Amino acid sequence: MISLKKIDTIIVIIILLLLLHHAILSVLHLFGIIGYSASFQITGRRIFYPVVAHIFISLYLYLKDKSKRGNRYSKLIKDTTQQIVTGIFIIIFLSMHIISYSLAPLNSVYASWVGVFHFVVDNLFFISLIFHLRVSIPRLMISLGFLDGQNQYLNFKYKTNCVLFIILVILVLAELVYNRGVIL
Repeated sequence: MISLKKIDTIIVIIILLLLLHHAILSVLHLFGIIGYSASFQITGRRIFYPVVAHIFISLYLYLKDKSKRGNRYSKLIKDTTQQIVTGIFIIIFLSMHIISYSLAPLNSVYASWVGVFHFVVDNLFFISLIFHLRVSIPRLMISLGFLDGQNQYLNFKYKTNCVLFIILVILVLAELVYNRGVIL
């Protein structure tokens, strides 16, 4: 029988693929390379159910595992705490992202404060997501069996942090380019 942790791992892979697709489309639009498409909303909606499943499974596994763990692994507890805190921020900023774009979609005429609100919410969402993924992706690779030693884990975590930082810079630059008249 497949474990709940493996099911969550599969769900996380699905979320990452959908999120990557949504982010690529959004960045290309924000840089002015492609026009707005309804597929932005469609991919965003497709992410919703796997994210909800991931939240419930992760919370269940955390609460179940918390009673067994104790304080032996302070680094693990620090990383887990970071995942929980950033997960909460992701839920908050994702909700604000969805609500703000529902009320004032891209390419519509709205007051400049709405553009600033979009910019701030999106960037806080990106930062929360990046900090969540910097812990989650290396753990995902351990769950899949790709990393087995401490050196492999630390090396992969360093490389993951570098890639995620570059992605964050690209996302923020795309937001700045798109909102340059509102922000600057």
